Amino acid sequence: MIVAENLIKRFGSIYALRGVTTEIPEGMTLILGPNGGGKSTFLKLATGIYRPTSGKIYVFGEDPWKSEKIKEMIGVSYDPPSFPKFITGREWLMLFASAKGHGEEEVERVAKLFNIGFLEKRIGGYSSGMLKKLSVAQAFIGEPKLIFLDEPLANLDFKSIAKFVRLMKKLKTSEEASFVVISHIWEPLLPLADKVLVIADGKLVLEGDVDDVQEKVEMLFRPKVDIEE
Repeated sequence: MIVAENLIKRFGSIYALRGVTTEIPEGMTLILGPNGGGKSTFLKLATGIYRPTSGKIYVFGEDPWKSEKIKEMIGVSYDPPSFPKFITGREWLMLFASAKGHGEEEVERVAKLFNIGFLEKRIGGYSSGMLKKLSVAQAFIGEPKLIFLDEPLANLDFKSIAKFVRLMKKLKTSEEASFVVISHIWEPLLPLADKVLVIADGKLVLEGDVDDVQEKVEMLFRPKVDIEE
């Protein structure tokens, strides 16, 4: 689905990505790494928000910076979510539905999928958890073939995280879509993933099928506690 070739993104003298080369297949790919490591930059290059400084990235064989076709095939939830405060959640989702040639029935489908009961309220009155749920819901409008989720578990309590992971397990088969998920809360999502990428300091430092790299992922991200006697 996604092919990156020597992908470089620089902001002035600062390198956000330093020559990333990878291929992301169908299924669910989990992208991990420290804050500021380049994960979100990769996401924004893949979704056409940023243009590469050099190198190439293709999504379904298309250049996401140039292709309008790609916008119809993908859904995206960015973190932190950013919304206009004075419209309702329903109006926001209708913007996405209309842009993809759908109507009110598509908004209702997604609202039911995520059990959203607050769409009639103005977004300015939403809690952080409600904002996150709306952001994730927007990514599913139009039944896209590829869904990008940036920190989907952020600002959720433990109960909501458990609910979301159960939902993702169901959606992975029922939606007939593939997923690219960026999350620093990795342990609940690892059993659902097919492939893992680790991006740190702008470089791809680890990639592979979950079964092959799970032990290395746990060594990288589980905190090491030294107890002095």
